[in-house]
Formats: sequence, C-alpha cells, structure tokens
Amino acid sequence: MPATTLSSSDRNASPPRSHDGARSGPALSSHTDNDRLDGHTPPRVSSLPDSADEGTTTLVQANDGAARIGAAFLTVGSDNLAAAIEANALCGRLITDMTKSSIDAVSNAAVTYAGLGRECLTCRTPADVIEFQKKAMEGITQTYVAATKLYSDLFESYSAAFEPLMARSADGPERVFRAFAD
Repeated sequence: MPATTLSSSDRNASPPRSHDGARSGPALSSHTDNDRLDGHTPPRVSSLPDSADEGTTTLVQANDGAARIGAAFLTVGSDNLAAAIEANALCGRLITDMTKSSIDAVSNAAVTYAGLGRECLTCRTPADVIEFQKKAMEGITQTYVAATKLYSDLFESYSAAFEPLMARSADGPERVFRAFAD
C-alpha cells in the first residue's frame, strides 16, 4: 500500500475518536505506513545505520586507546615507585656502610691523635721532635685518606642509589609517548 501523505489541514485536524472515546489516527496509531493489507505488521529488523556503526567503532577505538594510555601511565608509575623503593633500600644499605666507615675513620683518627699527644709529651731531644713530626704527618695523611675515601664513597653511593631512578625516569616518558602513538 502506498504511503499516505497528509495535507496541512489533515495534520492540524483532530484525529477521529474511536468507539471508546480515545483518539486514533496517524499520530497515535500503532500501525505504520509499512503495514500490510492483511493488517499484520511485519517484524522490524533493528539495524543501525552505517554512521552509527562508524560512531560505535570510533568510540570503541577511543576507549581502547584510552585504556592503553591509562595502562601505560599506571605501568610507568608503578615502575617509578618500584625504582624509588629499590633506591631507598640501596641508599639505606649504603648509608649504613658509610656510617660504619665514618665511625671507623673517626675512631682511628682519635686513637692516632691520642697516641701523638702522649708521644709529644715524651719528646726530649730534637730527634724525638723530628720523629714526632713524622708520625704526626702520617696521622694527618691517614685522616686525609680516610676523609677522601668517605667523600668518595658518599658520591658513589648516591650515584648508585639514584641509578635505578634515573634509568626508569628516562624510560617512562618514551613508553607513555609510544602509548599515545599507538
């Protein structure tokens, strides 16, 4: 049956009333222009237009991309946290070792200078003074070597402790950029 077009007067007119007083007509009818002549409505096939499929595909792709980017950020964040924990543990061990080294250096210096103080009081001749000066220079040299070692260990320790952080911080942005590029 061909589709019926309504004139403007038909569209503005009130639909006719049925026997129970309810209005019926094109606006309120449950039948469409696709009704068959025998009065049965054909089953409707729900299919989305191509633009809706494309929109759905685009949304799925955007969701997948956002999930990849979010996963990359989480991975980088957890890696950086693991690096910080690793650096903290390493730094703790190194500081413990440095503390022992510094205590040993201070103890050795105290013993050396206490012994020099006793020897200074025993100097009677110029040869004793020369011997005392020689031992004092050895003590100063030992203290200087111990202090140099302590400072060297300090810088090496912090370099070793920050190495995992630096390696991961250099790698993190690259991984995030790759996630954006994909």
